[in-house]
Amino acid sequence: MTNLAAHAERIARHYWGEPNAKLSQQGRTLRWGTNGSKELDLQKSVFYDFERGSGGGITQMVREYGKLGISGSVADVLERDFGIQKQAQKALEPKQYIQRIYSYFDTDGAEAYQACRLYPKSFRLRQPDGRGGYLYSVKDIEPLPYNLPAIIQNPDEPVFIVEGEKCADALIEAGGLVATTNHGGSGKWLDTHSKHLAGRSVIVLPDNDQAGRTHADKVIASLWGVADRIKRIDLPGLEEKGDVADFLSERTLDELMDIVRQAPVVTAQPEAGDEVPAVEDADGNEIVPFETLDQDAVWSMPPVEFLVDQLLPESAFCMMYGAPGTGKSFLAIDMALSVAHGTEWQGFEVKQGSVLYIAGEGVGGFGKRWKAWSKHKGVTDKAPLFVLPLAVNFMDEDEMTRLMLTIDRLDQRFAMVVVDTVHRSMHGAEENSAAEMAKFIDACDAIQRHTGGTMLAVHHAGKSTTQGARGSNSLLGAVSTSLAVGKVDTQVVLKVEKQKDAEPIEDGLTFNMLTVPASISETSVVLERTDEATQRNRAALNFEQQIALEALRSALIDKSAKSVHKDVWHAYHNAKAPDETGGKRRDARNALQKKRVIAIENNMCWVINELEENV
Repeated sequence: MTNLAAHAERIARHYWGEPNAKLSQQGRTLRWGTNGSKELDLQKSVFYDFERGSGGGITQMVREYGKLGISGSVADVLERDFGIQKQAQKALEPKQYIQRIYSYFDTDGAEAYQACRLYPKSFRLRQPDGRGGYLYSVKDIEPLPYNLPAIIQNPDEPVFIVEGEKCADALIEAGGLVATTNHGGSGKWLDTHSKHLAGRSVIVLPDNDQAGRTHADKVIASLWGVADRIKRIDLPGLEEKGDVADFLSERTLDELMDIVRQAPVVTAQPEAGDEVPAVEDADGNEIVPFETLDQDAVWSMPPVEFLVDQLLPESAFCMMYGAPGTGKSFLAIDMALSVAHGTEWQGFEVKQGSVLYIAGEGVGGFGKRWKAWSKHKGVTDKAPLFVLPLAVNFMDEDEMTRLMLTIDRLDQRFAMVVVDTVHRSMHGAEENSAAEMAKFIDACDAIQRHTGGTMLAVHHAGKSTTQGARGSNSLLGAVSTSLAVGKVDTQVVLKVEKQKDAEPIEDGLTFNMLTVPASISETSVVLERTDEATQRNRAALNFEQQIALEALRSALIDKSAKSVHKDVWHAYHNAKAPDETGGKRRDARNALQKKRVIAIENNMCWVINELEENV
């Protein structure tokens, strides 16, 4: 079970107690209560409370069931009551979950379909499948007014028509009024809704915006000659886009009813408005328009964040290309392992995260490359790097579905996905075709959106690196970053060809290819950066780190050894910096390892450059 799921289960048990074992599914779903009225999806770490009709992620659970105190801060409660540090809390929210379910019933009182409000803001419709589950399609079902049983059971009561289930529920909860709406928001009221209100007294309450007013005209036009009498109430005092729920949050139900009683009956049928007609997909779900950003939103956007500083942006589509034998896969593996371990990459800071490496070429040598890298860096801990040891055809929908399922089953928040190579992932497609390359780009974009991480495509160069990446130029146009890999004599050279949202590094980076042991019987190549910037970075040690390095060098000299046990180093360090706290000394030693100035393996320590010079 992942840490994410563990947090969700622990918090749910804290608020709800022990789950109902009979109704729960081990490793998948926990349910509480005799009838399973509360549910926790362990794989997505989201809950749903069927009695309240609400749900969400971990923070929403705390918001609804926790004691927030004076500050009202969910972050404070998570840290205080559950030990979840604030900097880790952003990762606790799932990408999408059901916030609320609105059920629509037919004239017999049976549930016909549901409108599910999802986070982030969107809706999906679904109908019962007859086996206890749901089908996400309502294309063969006639739209119904919300709260239809109450309309039928109270034939003499006026019916309040609002925009949205939230507003209908606000009227129902405020005073037991008979309230209804249509699913899908403004512009979706149809004559099929109106027929259920034949001969009734109707009050239409528009939202306070142009779309709401146009929707009210459409509702009244549809009810004209069907309902007995119609009133339209444009509520006073509402802010732009305000609604009746906002009105009731500030004023009383009695005030609302006084306004209704004093309002005149509509005496003329309104003309049909010029609203933009709602559009549905084949399953009957509304297609929502794209959201746009105004000046304030654009100007307040945060700066670009990097996964590998100055090279690979976070949550971006990037490319690295070069001719065969130039070392591009070595560079990609080097970057992937650095991200997975959270260690510097060749002098550049990285952000740690899980990595998926789709090794379509050369998977046979991946193991020894990984071992050699770990030995050379002095890294012994297990990294969250997952290798998919075969090529996935990005042009095939079934294989893409299988890949997405694989990503979901791994249950990781991938900071990086590497596809090595583009050619192996375009099986049977023509790289020079802009249309075929567009399909590959769409597939990469889908993976990037699905994971939220950075997508790195490893690609071949044309006839020479100077002629750019092989195939259609649409790939270069689509990526945020393009890195060109070449070779000068025995050195690997990396140049930033394109950096869309930041200033590119002007000078190329150069690397030596060092042959190092991977095991007793195997060797492999690792890359060691050789340009002047690397030397400057390694020299840029603060005072505490310099003292720690001097302590290790002193120990090596005194022992006449190439390496010493870490306890020996610690003792020398304590003697050189007796006034420092143990925590500061430890931080300085860890910094030297992250900067790859020193290495540690099997508790033995050495200075990396000095040992290599003596070998």
